[in-house]
Amino acid sequence: MKKYRIVIHMSKYMQHRMDDVDLAIWEENHGNIVDRPEIPKEDKVRADYHCHRADDNRCYIPAEQIEQSLINGGTQVKSKMGNSRRSMTNIVAGQFEVFPERIFIREYDEIDKRSAVNKNNGARVITVRPKWIDLTIEFDLHVNNDTITHTTIKQILYHAGTMFGIGSYRPQHKGKFGVFEVTSFKELKKAGRPKKSKAA
Repeated sequence: MKKYRIVIHMSKYMQHRMDDVDLAIWEENHGNIVDRPEIPKEDKVRADYHCHRADDNRCYIPAEQIEQSLINGGTQVKSKMGNSRRSMTNIVAGQFEVFPERIFIREYDEIDKRSAVNKNNGARVITVRPKWIDLTIEFDLHVNNDTITHTTIKQILYHAGTMFGIGSYRPQHKGKFGVFEVTSFKELKKAGRPKKSKAA
């Protein structure tokens, strides 16, 4: 197994709730919403509803977002399998893991409020999402296959960041949020065996 410490930077990132918890039920069980005078209360509630938060109220990015982006990035990189060259997407899905599961980030900077189309009924609605500006995050990437080279991993990261991104309104869905670039890529050295002490 190879392990890497990776730092990425996004000029803008946005989150969107993906489960089916109703807003009214969520608000009832959530408790007090932190007041931000510059944001209308209704918009603040909706933004918080879409923000991933831990029990201690810290915001975080789920590792799954990055893993899915890497899987998509793998579609753009080919590897030799037998007599042919195939996309690495299945290899990435099976061999790449991102840690920790929750990548903690600061409180969001502002909200994004825009018109969007509800896919279920075609109606146009106003969406409110939490938004971060100039966000840098760090995570570990474990690659459970020692034959995959550093160059290949960097290529997958490059395509993941430029073509697919993470979060809401990312390039994969014709948006401009969640585009990332790798600013640091370091392999974590394996712990060596302890040296034997010399005989007296």
